[in-house]
Amino acid sequence: MLVTFILLLTGHLLGDFVCQTNSMVANKKKPLILVLHVAVVTLVTGLILGVFHPLVLAIVFATHLLLDALKTYRFPDNLRSFLIDQGLHLLVIFVIALKMPEFVGDSFWLDTGDLDLGLFYLKAMITLSAFILLVPAGGTLISKATQRFSTEIGDSLDGLKDGGKIIGYLERSLVFLFILVGHPGGIGFLVAAKSILRFGDIKDPGQRKVTEYIIIGTFLSFGWALLVSVLAQKAFEYFSS
Repeated sequence: MLVTFILLLTGHLLGDFVCQTNSMVANKKKPLILVLHVAVVTLVTGLILGVFHPLVLAIVFATHLLLDALKTYRFPDNLRSFLIDQGLHLLVIFVIALKMPEFVGDSFWLDTGDLDLGLFYLKAMITLSAFILLVPAGGTLISKATQRFSTEIGDSLDGLKDGGKIIGYLERSLVFLFILVGHPGGIGFLVAAKSILRFGDIKDPGQRKVTEYIIIGTFLSFGWALLVSVLAQKAFEYFSS
């Protein structure tokens, strides 16, 4: 079941957060663009699974189309909608893995006759899923979680275009790396370095909102990175035992 869940999750994350372009997001209310996005998710999922299972792919296509249509046409683009949408996608993946776990046994990627190759592929998918959760998906999650604070601050926090987003990508990736190589203590130095660099240029006591916004974003970023990294590490340990 866990193998099936990981492969389905990787396909979903790749389709939803990597293969979906900014243009597709901006034009998602157009029915053809919405269907195209869902078709891409389904295709990517099939490729990751490495086996053509019409029923599974039909369920992925139909449920993804329904959920994305509801989110796009019926609900606002906010944190609650994002969490509900992704939570329901994960529920669908969990149910498929629970009810039909055995079909991945015929996967082109796993049924190679070489257990080491199959295990390598599975660990690669765990790494890829974790990286997507940390970087693009994590960026979207934290952006929506802090949206009302950034709106309140307005233009008070100047900096490079997308600088904060790139810093978030890098720090979450480094947290993942520290956890994987068995040196979680390095995260403390990372937090200290960011604190010095981000707070060093805030001299005005009146910039309390900016300071609080940075602290909230930092805690969310590091917290999410730790959660995903620990889960990935546990998955590696499970398949290594």
